[in-house]
Amino acid sequence: MQEQQQSQLGANHAVVLGCSGINGYALVSQLLSGFPRSAFARVTALSNRPFTPYEGQWLASDRLSIVSGIDLLTGNDIALANALETQVPSVHTVSHIYYAAYSPRSDPVEECQMNKEMLRATVQAFEKLSPRLSFVTLITGTKAYGVCLLDKFPFRGQVPLSEDLPRVPAEYAKDLFYYHQVDLLQELSAGKSWSWCEVRPDVIVGVAPFGNEHCLAQTMGIYLSMYRELEGEGARVAFPGNETTWHLESTDSNQDIIARFCIHASLQPLHKVHARAFNIADGPLPVSWSQRWPILAAYFGLEGTGPDDSVLHPMEYIDRHWSEIQQLCQRRGLKEDVIYRSMHNTGAKMGILRLMDFDRPLDLSRSRQLGFNEELDTAGSWYRAFDRVREAKIIP
Repeated sequence: MQEQQQSQLGANHAVVLGCSGINGYALVSQLLSGFPRSAFARVTALSNRPFTPYEGQWLASDRLSIVSGIDLLTGNDIALANALETQVPSVHTVSHIYYAAYSPRSDPVEECQMNKEMLRATVQAFEKLSPRLSFVTLITGTKAYGVCLLDKFPFRGQVPLSEDLPRVPAEYAKDLFYYHQVDLLQELSAGKSWSWCEVRPDVIVGVAPFGNEHCLAQTMGIYLSMYRELEGEGARVAFPGNETTWHLESTDSNQDIIARFCIHASLQPLHKVHARAFNIADGPLPVSWSQRWPILAAYFGLEGTGPDDSVLHPMEYIDRHWSEIQQLCQRRGLKEDVIYRSMHNTGAKMGILRLMDFDRPLDLSRSRQLGFNEELDTAGSWYRAFDRVREAKIIP
């Protein structure tokens, strides 16, 4: 592919897909913050879910357009292109796509098909509408290394996890939609004037301002804040995992770090980023839960201790005290419905704290070679997320 530079700084138009989610929200926030050097003249936030600028809580800016109600699964390319042409201001100037959209499905075959189709429809629509399209950033994750396979995780002992590792065995690879999306971008970009890269975080530390029920920072924040309210300041709270996971190491990925790296990578010379995957995390040094848990508990005035099988699981604890929590929500004006949903889904089971019985730190050499050296420590990363959960009136 012929080497080229990105569009002139200051004249770019970014479109963020999935702007109501953790990654999309952070991307819009960082783009509006002027990182880096006010590189984008326009920012368009796209979502299928209707929401208002107030819910987004983004900085007021005449550069921002929020377009909701865009269905990427319409099944009609012409209709999608017409909707984008009609609703996205200056659509012909779109230069960068940051793709953070996701459609969950219980059936892995359907999940692969739907998410691949959404990406295809998006890229081809903007390719048709904007002659200035130059870069697509796809955010994936450590499922690319097979961490979701649990006991079948293929890279035990091969840490830190490097982008040069092969894909997981074919029998499992066929059900990982990230692979389908990456292959699609490789196919669509062949011989074109635009390029792309893939960004791989692990556990994302962050939250969308109106709540995200599958976010560990949100469910953990709800549990610890309610525990503090009911048990009092200084109470001891046991780690809700087990003795094995208590000592295992991983690297957190704050939503702001992810967003800033995505923007940084998309503005680099194409020969450095084209069709490449990049790990991203808060820093190169892994952290164990034995280090992390006391720090998280301290934010709420609690003493974080090791695992204890005799104590209630967080979801069970919330259920047992639900009437008291309801009264607290009424007194403090908290979002009771969000709290309830957050503590009654698969994320609330916190399986990641018990089932991933292997070290999985990320190798950040490639992102560092690209000139991105920003870091956050554990307190800075998680406390920032907890602050946002509190600002959203989800925890007291």
